[in-house]
Amino acid sequence: LLTSPRGTPFERAVWSLTYQIPAGSFSTYALLAAHLRSSPRAVGNALRRNPFAPEIPCHRVVATGGGLGGFKGKIARRDGEGITLAEKRALLRREGVRFDADGARVLGTPFAGFV
Repeated sequence: LLTSPRGTPFERAVWSLTYQIPAGSFSTYALLAAHLRSSPRAVGNALRRNPFAPEIPCHRVVATGGGLGGFKGKIARRDGEGITLAEKRALLRREGVRFDADGARVLGTPFAGFV
């Protein structure tokens, strides 16, 4: 990532922070944005263009309320579901992230220990 010519400086900064989120944890678009003094939407757009997945684990970034947000450049349908969100949920569950009874929201405290 540090030597790759891919992405803008901002995108590389987002990807670098995302890389710091440990397996079994999650963070939010807003926490990354606050750390970068940016906006959650800008963070989401940078993650949408992440060419380094799964090494840069963009699936570990969720919406502030614990909803899954988007994944692979797609956002949830009105009913909150989509095939890519099912994949994001499965990846998070496989890593040990817990969900509410409906499987719609992650449970726990978001990771915010960015360097």
